[in-house]
Amino acid sequence: MKYRILLVDDDQENLFANKSLLAGVGYDVYTADSGAEAIKVVKRTKKDFALILMDYHMPGMKGPEVIQEIKKIKPYQQILTFSMDDTSKVVRENFLAGGNDFIDKNTDNETLVTTIENYCSKYEQLYRTIEADELPSDEKTQLIKQTGMVGRSEKLYNLCKDIRKVAPTNATVMILGESGTGKELVAKALHELSGRPKDRFVAINIAAESPHLLDSSLFGHRKGAFTGAIDHQVGKFALADKGTLFLDEIGDMPLELQVKLLRVLQEKQITPIGTTAPRDVDVRIVAATHKDLKKMVADGTFREDLYYRLLNITLSTAPLRERTEDIEPLVAYFSGQVCLENKWDRSFHRSCLEVFRDYHWPGNIRQLRSVVERHLLCTDSSIVKKEDLDPMLFKSDKSNRPVTLKELDEQLEEIKKLHVKEILKSTSKRAEAARKLDIEQNLLSYFINKWGL
Repeated sequence: MKYRILLVDDDQENLFANKSLLAGVGYDVYTADSGAEAIKVVKRTKKDFALILMDYHMPGMKGPEVIQEIKKIKPYQQILTFSMDDTSKVVRENFLAGGNDFIDKNTDNETLVTTIENYCSKYEQLYRTIEADELPSDEKTQLIKQTGMVGRSEKLYNLCKDIRKVAPTNATVMILGESGTGKELVAKALHELSGRPKDRFVAINIAAESPHLLDSSLFGHRKGAFTGAIDHQVGKFALADKGTLFLDEIGDMPLELQVKLLRVLQEKQITPIGTTAPRDVDVRIVAATHKDLKKMVADGTFREDLYYRLLNITLSTAPLRERTEDIEPLVAYFSGQVCLENKWDRSFHRSCLEVFRDYHWPGNIRQLRSVVERHLLCTDSSIVKKEDLDPMLFKSDKSNRPVTLKELDEQLEEIKKLHVKEILKSTSKRAEAARKLDIEQNLLSYFINKWGL
């Protein structure tokens, strides 16, 4: 770890000497020649400094004022002040303002370096957080980022390479993987890297749609085609014309609609309900499921001909427990998102990583995002520490199999909560959310109040 140090001194000769000394022993050294400039550097870099080493007597802003302003920006920032004058008054002002300690400006280099090493150890133990800026960047992580993903694992890297190979084609793609592993993100990446990025990407979650309305949602209907059809409706296929249609949870599609979908794939035409004339559509199909379609074919709940048509090309998203290297960049990314949305400056201490990496994440990335948001929301501090984490996260289960019925209920409760939250985010009215979830509105209201959504 290359720790960042900020040197603040109006004496240019001393500033240069100390910078050369600390850079020579491996520190990443920033400089400022006044208190006002130091405050600007802290604001501008938006990075933690393991230590700020500041001359106490400088023109302009006095030492206590500078310390107080920096502490407003970074409450946990360690600040070591030095001066030729070590009177009790100066020392007292330094501590009252929030400075950590005081050191004589004539201190020899060896003692200075040792002192800074001790403060860096303290920073590592108490204050170093999970930050996106500290993550290593190489060819692998750059390719992942350019594909629109977040992470650095080998499995994610291989997935991104496959996405970039398949995306430029018009081939139908099936994405396999557990719920919450980012299948829609893969579908969006396929669209963005295809020859269709300027046209629409349209997504529909088959499992969240009412079976009675799914036909109309997909293919559209004419006014008066059935009871309640008070106006024309353009289906998802027509909306996605020239673009990409993402059929999420296709394993939940009723058999009668599987026949219509197969016809669309073969003939590139749709027939809205209430019409007889087919309409040409140019749509790239990307489908996804967490179900075992092969078993469903054997059970007779999924058409074999559609199965082989959809599984022309398959991509698989690995569960989070199998790519723990992605947890740190994901926590940093989600923390940044949540803080930006809420205008916060909060983060997780690095000690949280060992807990996150040991947890089995039944809800995968979606659950991780929820955990990050909940802890940043509920903390009374700017740093979430290991001891602040939900006790649930300390239940390590590498097999991902709950042992007791209580543990199973807890996992299912968390998964249900995350699913309801996602549906609420994707809809504008509770009635629409209740319809997608196929539950009564009063039951939805009960869940909202129970989970504080």
